[in-house]
Amino acid sequence: PAMFFVAWKHRTYQGNRMKLTQQQLEAHLWGAANILRGKTAGQDYKNYILSLMFYKRLCDQWENEADEAIADLERQQGRQFTEAQKAVFRARGEHRFSIPDGSRWGDVLAESTNLGEKLTQAMRAVAYANEELKGVFTVDWNQPAPDGSGKPLIPNEVVHALIQHFDSHDLSNASVPPDILGRAYEYLIKQFADDAGAKAGEFFTPPEVVDTLVRILEPCPGDTVYDPTCGSGGMLVHAADFLRESGHHATSAQYYGQEMNWGNAAIGKINSVLHGLEATIAAGVSTITDPAFKDGDGKVRKFSLVLANFPFSDEFWWLKPEQQTDDKKKKDKLKKEIFGKEGYKDPFGRFGRGTAFKAPPAGYGDYAFILHILASLTDSGRAGIVCPQGVLFRGQPEIEEETGEFDAEGNPKIKRRKADDEHLIRKTLLESRLIDAVISLPLNVFYGAGVPACLLILKKQRPPERHDKVLLVYAARHFRELSNQNELRPQDVMRMLVHVHAYGDAARVPGLVAQHSQRIREQINAREHEAVERLEAEYTDMATRLARLETQVAEARAELAKISGKTAQQKAETALAKLETQRDKAAAKIAERDEKIAEVRRRAEDDRKDVEQVGVELGALYGDPDELLKHARVVGIDEVEENEFNLNIPRYVDTFEPEPRVEVKDALKALRDAEGNLATAEANLLRLLQGTGYEAN
Repeated sequence: PAMFFVAWKHRTYQGNRMKLTQQQLEAHLWGAANILRGKTAGQDYKNYILSLMFYKRLCDQWENEADEAIADLERQQGRQFTEAQKAVFRARGEHRFSIPDGSRWGDVLAESTNLGEKLTQAMRAVAYANEELKGVFTVDWNQPAPDGSGKPLIPNEVVHALIQHFDSHDLSNASVPPDILGRAYEYLIKQFADDAGAKAGEFFTPPEVVDTLVRILEPCPGDTVYDPTCGSGGMLVHAADFLRESGHHATSAQYYGQEMNWGNAAIGKINSVLHGLEATIAAGVSTITDPAFKDGDGKVRKFSLVLANFPFSDEFWWLKPEQQTDDKKKKDKLKKEIFGKEGYKDPFGRFGRGTAFKAPPAGYGDYAFILHILASLTDSGRAGIVCPQGVLFRGQPEIEEETGEFDAEGNPKIKRRKADDEHLIRKTLLESRLIDAVISLPLNVFYGAGVPACLLILKKQRPPERHDKVLLVYAARHFRELSNQNELRPQDVMRMLVHVHAYGDAARVPGLVAQHSQRIREQINAREHEAVERLEAEYTDMATRLARLETQVAEARAELAKISGKTAQQKAETALAKLETQRDKAAAKIAERDEKIAEVRRRAEDDRKDVEQVGVELGALYGDPDELLKHARVVGIDEVEENEFNLNIPRYVDTFEPEPRVEVKDALKALRDAEGNLATAEANLLRLLQGTGYEAN
């Protein structure tokens, strides 16, 4: 039987091993975030909360593993062990992760002073003891305040409150199965993204966008999945989820990521562990200047599937992270050293001299990432990339133009203008038949990125019937408008998937509609259920308070009816009024909850109806070629060449939004009404002027 190799002098923490729903866990975790919000610099508090949650999970699961193994031994031997015997058994055996003696939750819980120092030491000891956890605990709970006082940035009482908050629930498998904890962790990341606003784009891609890419590329067992700018690891997790949905184990594929920001990489590593991916995530260096995954020849390693949402139009993509803080003078000097006549000198052979591709321009890093991804693909690899739409059309082709001067014979002088680098890169990608599809997305679906975005699908091996074609999908019309940004609905994802998987073949559409609409209806139902339970969990304390107050009000009224003295009656009435005020406030909160739940149900019902309607519309579109041209089109490379390799979707797809049709009789009525309103306004104005003594001529 499995035993335990980590010594444990005495178990000080038993924990509340009550089964938690996902929504209860989410409310518990977000409650911790509320304790810390505003106590750290900017949005850094997310790293503190997520790492503390993970540390608590590791410790609780270590305890749970110990309990289960000791219980197995007791069953095998048919006797109960004493606490002393259990302590001995805890000193032997194996665990999924090692938690060194003195660094367990009970050790931290037992402290009352210098908690930040103790917590930081415990986390670092756990990371040091487990190779897989290196780089996970990046925060310093004992970081000094910037005022030079020597006091910690996060006061001891705040750390104590957080530890007490987390101590109220056990986070081991006995209380929280891995799938529930993984989903709750993703929910927490989403909440932090909503809270962070524009900066959230550094670590979070909307799940609907990720889901679209994953379902287009369909990860399969044996894939090596790579994200070169992985943030919090969401794309890797979604790829694993797709495999599970298809009946495979998550570990039937291998997962790799690189992230320049240490804090975001730590979140991604935790995400990987919680979802059982066993991903390899490198951190702290740029994918462009220092790719972490290389082969024996020093070239970038090849992967069968790449998913990416890189930083849009990075001006300093060619600098290492530590150099990007330099002033302009230093950057200009470095630029001269890094860029030669042929452009960026890439030591990894991805672009520039010796390759088929020009080096990207210094001011825009988009194609640097795209070409890195292309170089990272196996001969049969495929990639899904979130890009700014500028990559589709930026850069001019080679042209001849008049200089304004004339030769001796009076003919205008002509000079040849070289093609821009981005134009040449896009031209080579198209001529190499690497671009399989492009999908334009609605505006404002990404945090902090107001520029129009698209999905670029690259495939090294394409079916013969697609070899000389590109699918262009205009998906910018369909979304849900929220207060701060736009959201892709499940039915909007369905539209894109049907267009891509049909690839212009109308015969495939009915089957695709049936396949996706069934899954999406189930997804909408599940989301509705989760949202309702989340709201009920959020308002649980208030519902309990309301029930208690209603009982107290009823009791106070009963008591009031028994009182005869005037003074006693006045006191009782005052107390009753106070209770009724408190009850009314609680009732208002519950009414607020009920309205939110009603809105969730209304929205879900609208989405379910819309799924049916979208299915009908798609069937009709593929029966009407002229109408289909307004949404998607398979374009031949020859036509793209005629358009000078410009892939701006409105050149090929009719994106014009016609004015709503108006009947002539309605237009005439509106005109008569407007004329009548004008005459009335003029008469009123004249009357007012006459009241001031003005006389019309």
